Amino acid sequence: MNDNNAPFEITTWYDTWNELGLNNLINGIVPLKYATRYNLAFGNLTANTSGGYTVEMPGPYTDAVKGQIAMQAPGAIIFSSLTDPLIPEAVQDNNQYNNRSSKYIASWLVANKYRGISIDAESSGMSAVCDFVQQLSPVFKPAGLGIAVSVPWPDQGPSGLYGNNAVAVFNEYVDKIELQDYSAQGTPADAQIWLNAGINPRLLQGGVSTEIGQYTTSLPDVQAWTQYAMNAGLGGMFSWRLDNDHTNGEEDDQPTFTGAKMIYDTVYNIPVAAVLE
Repeated sequence: MNDNNAPFEITTWYDTWNELGLNNLINGIVPLKYATRYNLAFGNLTANTSGGYTVEMPGPYTDAVKGQIAMQAPGAIIFSSLTDPLIPEAVQDNNQYNNRSSKYIASWLVANKYRGISIDAESSGMSAVCDFVQQLSPVFKPAGLGIAVSVPWPDQGPSGLYGNNAVAVFNEYVDKIELQDYSAQGTPADAQIWLNAGINPRLLQGGVSTEIGQYTTSLPDVQAWTQYAMNAGLGGMFSWRLDNDHTNGEEDDQPTFTGAKMIYDTVYNIPVAAVLE
């Protein structure tokens, strides 16, 4: 499904557990033009009563957040997300029961008006990601659903994180690879590790953290990493996360969206000197 001619994609994450983040959407203060894809945080797999596994989004404001984004930015792509729990179990179930969990997952995404899923496995599920995306792909493609993998500690490289067949699997079955560069060496260094391993550059998205805290990416680095991604022919950039982008220090409280704006302005060649002063 991956498209080498796809435009440079700007992705961000948005939370579903904080009413303040929802209210900011309702009040129209969130600049949704700053991204073309939104990953809603966080979903997970859950067991079906009849067997197999499907997706659930337990955040209490999930549907309202999704509805606001869809209404205010009708062209935006909205993905669900998955964390580690039950990914290995879903892979095993698919092997035993004709890929039924993949079918349940795809049906759930379509019924709930998602365009795909971002898999953010960071512990027990990582070793099963390659098998999982291979199982999802033949069901997702006919349904028009996308597969993203959000990668922690990307300086460890694809094989170091996901196994020896990760490069071949990701190149064939994954649409976007979101490098969490704020947890490693930065987009220029991290992306080169993945490129040297043989990953298609159009699959890679550099990643910045726009939250105030330990992993905040400085605005000059946001600009430089984004410019690198464009010059290197990568597939896009992503930020963690728009609802909490440069707030006053409290979650989702008075966000200024400065980080997302820096990515947007860099991609669209809007002068950004004043922001850096």
